[in-house]
Amino acid sequence: MSKVNRRSFLVCSGLGAPVWLAGCGEVASSAEAGKGNIATTLAKSQPTGNANCTPQRSAKGQCTITEPPPPTPVTVTVANLRLQSAAAGTFPFSATVLPRQGQVPTGSTLVSSKDSALRASILSRWSDGSAAVVVVAGSAAVTAGGDAEFPLQLASESAVNAGVALTPTAIGTNVKSVKLNSSLGGFDLTDFTAPERVWWSNAQTICARYRRGLSGHPTLEAVIDIQAWADGRALVEVVVENGKMATASPSKPTAANYSSATLTLNGSLIATVDGNSAPEGNHAAFRAWFARGWVGGDPQLRVTQAHAELQLHPLLFKCDQVANYDVSTYASDTYTPWGAGRHRRSNMGAGGDHPSIGPLPQWEARALQGGDFRAWGAVEASALSVLGYSVNYRDSGTGLVPTLSQLAGKSMQTNWPSQTGPNTDLTWEVAHHPAAGLMAFVARPSPVFIEIAQKVAVWNGTWSQFADGGLAYDTGVFGAAYQVRGAAWGIRSLAHALFLTPDGLAWKTAAATSLAKNFLYQTTFSSDPKAKLDDGTPRLNITWENRPGNPFAVYSAIPRVNVAGWQFHYLVTEVHKAASAKLLSGADQVTADAFANWVALQPVRWINEQTGGGWRFLPYVTVLGRAGDPSTTLNSFARWDDQRADWMLDKPTSASGGWLSTGDVTTNTYTGFTPVNNAAYGYVEYFWAALVAAVERGVPGAAAAWNTVQNNVTGLATWRSGFAAEPRWGSIPRI
Repeated sequence: MSKVNRRSFLVCSGLGAPVWLAGCGEVASSAEAGKGNIATTLAKSQPTGNANCTPQRSAKGQCTITEPPPPTPVTVTVANLRLQSAAAGTFPFSATVLPRQGQVPTGSTLVSSKDSALRASILSRWSDGSAAVVVVAGSAAVTAGGDAEFPLQLASESAVNAGVALTPTAIGTNVKSVKLNSSLGGFDLTDFTAPERVWWSNAQTICARYRRGLSGHPTLEAVIDIQAWADGRALVEVVVENGKMATASPSKPTAANYSSATLTLNGSLIATVDGNSAPEGNHAAFRAWFARGWVGGDPQLRVTQAHAELQLHPLLFKCDQVANYDVSTYASDTYTPWGAGRHRRSNMGAGGDHPSIGPLPQWEARALQGGDFRAWGAVEASALSVLGYSVNYRDSGTGLVPTLSQLAGKSMQTNWPSQTGPNTDLTWEVAHHPAAGLMAFVARPSPVFIEIAQKVAVWNGTWSQFADGGLAYDTGVFGAAYQVRGAAWGIRSLAHALFLTPDGLAWKTAAATSLAKNFLYQTTFSSDPKAKLDDGTPRLNITWENRPGNPFAVYSAIPRVNVAGWQFHYLVTEVHKAASAKLLSGADQVTADAFANWVALQPVRWINEQTGGGWRFLPYVTVLGRAGDPSTTLNSFARWDDQRADWMLDKPTSASGGWLSTGDVTTNTYTGFTPVNNAAYGYVEYFWAALVAAVERGVPGAAAAWNTVQNNVTGLATWRSGFAAEPRWGSIPRI
């Protein structure tokens, strides 16, 4: 059967009832109707009567050519929204949906059987053109305190009457004034017809950006994002920050001193903030505070994509255990200016674990794990608290967060201003920093969260030293000075910001370039001669501290080359996600995938090459240098069992048993390890997450290694149950 020409439908006169014909006498097959994965179907029936109607006969008046009816959406659910409201009624909402690649192909959009007026705005797309980040908006009838499911289905754009997108006029209809007063001056924003940019707009909602400076200070300004809905409500969000400067020739902003800044919306007070309560006793450079207010009333409606669907997203992870913890601890989480939320307020770089450290902070991992609205509230509140830290940079020319391309050659160590402040109060740090922005945008779509993710990436990228000609020191590349864990978290946060940034913004292109440079730099470890045997095969598939050509002993108590292997496991998990998300293209994506596969072999080989059960013992320090070797060279171990035999003085008592670990630097006996009976956070859990990444990537030997763990760790189910309350590292393969 030939392809269907959708415009060649004929109704023949004089033949009784009208008959739909496909291609003049052919009937479209169901396979062809769905071809291309476009979610539409063709109306069809078997032809009857005279099937010899042709366009030529139509020209003689014997047939009438008509258009087919519009295609109808198929009832295939792509995503589900979960809704909860503090009050009963019908309320407008906006929500973030993260379709996986191919789910919403080019030419398609999202609709809902629960709300025929729901409309979607696609902010960014996967490399195949399918939707990646979508903001949907509609209205929902809810009961107080109840949960509701809201299925989102697929339709071709031609099957949806999109309507007229809201314009800035919709904002000015109900938002009459946004006014700030302080001893440093203020502003009264009353004209909303010409926003600086429109972030998204459809027939149900619009989100637009405005900025206003304060006359009494050169760099203090308000960044105002307003979301308005078709029912007349509006949410006004204001970030007051002190970070504006010329990126090419930066000059650190001076501190702003004000004891009281009042922010009003349509004449009603929504915030009073004391700038002198900030960490330095004033509103210092690169710090900000946030306030928001509603016009038409806060609907108190929280809407998020179903957590089970989010767990399938390549930048996130599937949780091994069902949630089991007291979520009421999050019920009172709220943002306050100069507050730290659940982050470390003092000394972010301090040693030891903290709930903020991991692929996601604990509260974000719990929102992913269970989808409870109280956890999502904690995600939003703590993300906003990042604004109080020293990460807020804004380019005076573009009015946006500076791109990493604009920052080429800039470093806090030389020519880029920083505000490290007292290390005891709201100070950012690379090697222990939390993820921020991506999950908050899932909790509630707002440009504030997009820019928080970008600001974190800029701070991380400019922290390093810089030297001409040295890729390891290039701006935006997490090189030698970052530690292995700093490289892991830097890549994680950069990938989140890159993914979240809407298409068309220069920040996105520059971030992709930076991510590609990071993979290229990391690849120099795998290609370094010290990482290979004479025949070119990999030695141990692990990176080390400092630069590829100059490894060193991290812990001076051991006079050999050594690394914190558990930090390397952070890197395995994060490069896996960044590569799997297909954020790059062409040769850059090939490099990313190749390196992610290379590092993922380490946990696999660790298991498969220690047949005596030594793989169950996860150390604090992994020694890579043979005794007597200079600290600038690596050993020639071909296998992990050779490496362990060289360092350890005894052997495991059995091939099977429980997990064990040690936090002592110099432990070199298996009897010196301590059992780990319940999963939480630590060297075993970090290794577990890296192994899961290897299994998902399907690297050689991964399936065998996974089966070895399942069959030889006694009490494995009991150990895994700990992930129910501590899900940061509790992933499970999505295969």
